[in-house]
Amino acid sequence: MTKNLIKCLVCLLFISMFSGCATISGYKDTLNKFDYTLNSNKCDYEELEEKIKNNDNIILWSIQAGSLARNCKNYKKSIEFFDKAEKSYKEDVDKDTFLNNTIESTTSLLINNNSNDYEGNTYERIMVNTYKALDFVSLNDHENARVEFNRALDRQRRAKEYFKKEIKELKNKLKNENKNNKDKNNINKLKVSKNKQTQDVIYKNYSNLLNNFKAYPDFVNPFTTYIAGIYFLLNDDSTKARDLLKESMNMAPKNKQILSDYKLSNKYITSLKKSKNNYAWIIYEGGKGLINDEIKIQIPLFLFTKKIFYTGIALPNLKERDSSFKYLKVNNKKTSTICNMDNVIKTEFKKRFPMIVTQTVFSAVTKTILQLQLNKQTGLIGGVTGAIYQALTNKADVRSWTALPKKFQSVRVQLSENPLKIKDDHGNLLRNIIIPKGKNALIFVNSRTIKNIKVHQILF
Repeated sequence: MTKNLIKCLVCLLFISMFSGCATISGYKDTLNKFDYTLNSNKCDYEELEEKIKNNDNIILWSIQAGSLARNCKNYKKSIEFFDKAEKSYKEDVDKDTFLNNTIESTTSLLINNNSNDYEGNTYERIMVNTYKALDFVSLNDHENARVEFNRALDRQRRAKEYFKKEIKELKNKLKNENKNNKDKNNINKLKVSKNKQTQDVIYKNYSNLLNNFKAYPDFVNPFTTYIAGIYFLLNDDSTKARDLLKESMNMAPKNKQILSDYKLSNKYITSLKKSKNNYAWIIYEGGKGLINDEIKIQIPLFLFTKKIFYTGIALPNLKERDSSFKYLKVNNKKTSTICNMDNVIKTEFKKRFPMIVTQTVFSAVTKTILQLQLNKQTGLIGGVTGAIYQALTNKADVRSWTALPKKFQSVRVQLSENPLKIKDDHGNLLRNIIIPKGKNALIFVNSRTIKNIKVHQILF
């Protein structure tokens, strides 16, 4: 009994060391605190800068901080934060060594992915460059704005190939781990990853999320392509603008706003600035985008009911958040949806979901085998210890860029009258905006809630 007790204490020490890394409550609390700061229009970067300085999930807190600084109209600081995220993408994610990937894989398998640094999603990387471009536009730095728009568009082109490669590498890695596992008898008995009943239980919980929405193809974010087209039209590159707006029109052939802007780019193919008319584009960023939440599913890991004290899996689940106005009215013209950001997030989640399930279930198998072995070698105490460890580390990764909006909408108005009257969907006046004579304008209205409105105005 003494030896068993010693072994049990060692295991409990192991649990206490890693349970802090495994918990998701810390991330939830910090993300909720960030949202409160963003919604309150506070410009306090101290805690985020401290996290970045301490190498605490640099990508996650840099993109959050970049959004906060942009919300505060501190465009230079916003770019600095986004630069830190992009640097980490390049140095820590894209150039990950075989050893680092192996360590991360093992950590995810034996603990969970929360113990690894956040590496982000493809749509987030595209939006980093998109927002950086808009920050540079606000600073009247059109050379760097052009560079960032081109980077965002190039990321979209490379996303499809990157994702296919990622899926293939994961499948090969899991296949090799299965072959090299010494406890093949238990693996064969459990067969969780290949069991139809297990897959049915999991996918039943996600049927509405994965199927009831309009998916975007191949990680394309229509907003990035569209806003780049509008920018190049305003910045005297009508040829490029026409190509991008045509691409946007192909994504959404029934969208009247995109079609109208495409026709305008054809009309002023030499230069919009030579037109006798002036225009303002109002871009509405509405609501709060989807975030990751956790769902726990009890899986029928059958055959060992008398020896297993706990089993189950925790998966990320997308959570709907508040909307804002359905649309805005500018001089009695309604904004129309260019991109449903929630659907962009769902599209990537759906493509990654089989990989997430495979990783999570394989981790559950490994921990269940550990529980069985502890039960076999140390008796009841060891089995209970293994069950506690499995329960504590059964956590989903809930990290994501929570500052993104639910949707992007647009409307173009001819500047025949001043000021521009921006109203909500009930006709209530939100802002009067005066545009100097002879100028075109790009105006961003960000409304996370009906009481939280920020306006960014750029003149051309």
